[in-house]
Amino acid sequence: GAARVFGERGYGSTSVEAILEAAHVSRRTFYRTFRSKEDVLRTLFDRSVQRLLRAVREQADPTKDRQQLVVASVEAYLRVHANAGPLARVLLLEQFAPDSPLVVQRNRALSTFSKLLSSAAEGAGQPTPDPVLVAAVVAGINQVCVQMATEYPAGDWDIARAKRAILRILSALEEVS
Repeated sequence: GAARVFGERGYGSTSVEAILEAAHVSRRTFYRTFRSKEDVLRTLFDRSVQRLLRAVREQADPTKDRQQLVVASVEAYLRVHANAGPLARVLLLEQFAPDSPLVVQRNRALSTFSKLLSSAAEGAGQPTPDPVLVAAVVAGINQVCVQMATEYPAGDWDIARAKRAILRILSALEEVS
């Protein structure tokens, strides 16, 4: 219920009362699980990151060559975002708000994705990429998702366009190595 309300109204315009109504739960039940709407937002963000990681990791297939793995992983990453619909837009945009309750989770998620990207490069026999470059690549990929969420708020992303942009960003890791 909270995911739907955040997706429809945005984070700032969503009240705990609206979440209670959408989720069909009592205030007492809500506060047994969550301290606030910020806590709900953090939980939704963490679940979203876990879905993204799972989707990318599921692409690990020893029968695929490196390029196939990269393309499949990028597509899986984008599809998870796009399938989240309006909630993806809220989570992507809210993580950058100056007073966002998602700052800690965002930094942890970006660090996790950076480590995943670095280990993928190392696993492909490439030298360990510069962590600053990896961080820039991850930030660029995240920005492509923010752009898609802004242009296509309903979740009907131009996956092919986003995939091309991300693959160009990823090529920076190979060019500099």
